[in-house]
Amino acid sequence: MVGVGRWGYNHVRVLSEIRRMNYDEVGLEDVIVVDSNVARAQYVAELFGTKWVSGIDELLSAHADAAIVAVPTVYHYTVAIRLLPHMDVMVEKPIAASLEEAEVMGKLAEREGRLLAVGHIERFNPVVPALKDRLQSETEKVVSISAQRVGPGPPGGYTLNLGAAHDLLVHDIDVACYLLESLPNQVVAKAYWNKHGFETDIVAIYSFDEKEVLGEFRASWRTSPNLKRRNIIVQLESKILEADYILQTITLEKGLAEHKSKGEYSELISAYTSRARESWSLLGIRKEPLLLEDLHFLRCIQRKEKPINGWEDGYRALKCIIHAIESAKTGSVVNIVWDA
Repeated sequence: MVGVGRWGYNHVRVLSEIRRMNYDEVGLEDVIVVDSNVARAQYVAELFGTKWVSGIDELLSAHADAAIVAVPTVYHYTVAIRLLPHMDVMVEKPIAASLEEAEVMGKLAEREGRLLAVGHIERFNPVVPALKDRLQSETEKVVSISAQRVGPGPPGGYTLNLGAAHDLLVHDIDVACYLLESLPNQVVAKAYWNKHGFETDIVAIYSFDEKEVLGEFRASWRTSPNLKRRNIIVQLESKILEADYILQTITLEKGLAEHKSKGEYSELISAYTSRARESWSLLGIRKEPLLLEDLHFLRCIQRKEKPINGWEDGYRALKCIIHAIESAKTGSVVNIVWDA
C-alpha cells in the first residue's frame, strides 16, 4: 500500500480485513505500508498489524506482487512507472494528472504484462451494477442521466489532487459511460474557481449522441463540512430510477395514476401525489464499495483477468473531465474525439 493518508488508510483497513478473513480465498498473505512520512507509515502499520517500509526501493526489494497507490494525483505517474515493471498496480482516481501520463502508464503496463487498474470505486457500489442490470432488462430507452456529488473539499481549499472535477465529477461521468456503454462526443460546462486556481463548483452537460442521451453532472466543494450528497438519476420514457450512493438505496418512480379530471388544482395535486414509487436497499454485509473494489483487484491478479476498472476506463474518464474544464474556461462547447 503506497500512500497512507486519509484514503490510503482506508485501503489498509480493508486489506487487513481481507487478509484476516481470507475473503474469496484470494490468498493475500501480507500487507506492506509505504509512505514518505515514516512516522505515519509506522503508525498505520502498527495499528493494523502490517509491515512497513520507508520507500519504493525497499518495497521493490520485498518482492511484492501488487501495489495500490493512493498518493496525490500529481505523483501517480512517477510512482506507477517505478512499480509497473515489477508488479500489478491499482492507482487511485483520477489515473494521472494528464492524458499523456495516463497513456504512458497504460502502455507500460501492457508491455510488461501487468494489470493497471484505476480506483473508480463507484463501479463497485452495489447500486451501480443493480442499475446496470435493471437498464439492460428494460425495453424502454434511457432519455437522460444526471448526478449530483457535493461535499466538503480539502481544508483551506488547497490540494495537490487538482479540483472538484478531478476529485468528484470524474466518478459520475465514469458511471454514466459504464451504464450507457457509450462515450460522450461533446461537453459544455460552467465552473467557479478558488484562489489556488482549482475549480470548486462545476456543472457539465455531456452529449451521448450515439444513444440520444444528455447527461448533466454537478460536482461541488462549496458546502459546509457536514453536508454531503451523492446521487444519480436515470430517466426512461415512463419511469425514473434514482440511486443514493451513500445509503445504497434505489427508488423507482412511475408516472401519475390515470384519472378523469375536472381541472381543479386539488385534483392535480392528488394525481401528482399518487405517483407509484418503490424503494429498496442494497446495504448489507460485505457491501462496502472499497472492500469490493480491493477484492476485485486481488481476484483479477489471481485469475489473470482484466479488471472492470482498467486503465482505459480511467483514461476515458480523465479525458471527459479535462474537456469539461476546457469548456468551463473558454465558455464554449467542446467536442470530444475518441480514437481507437
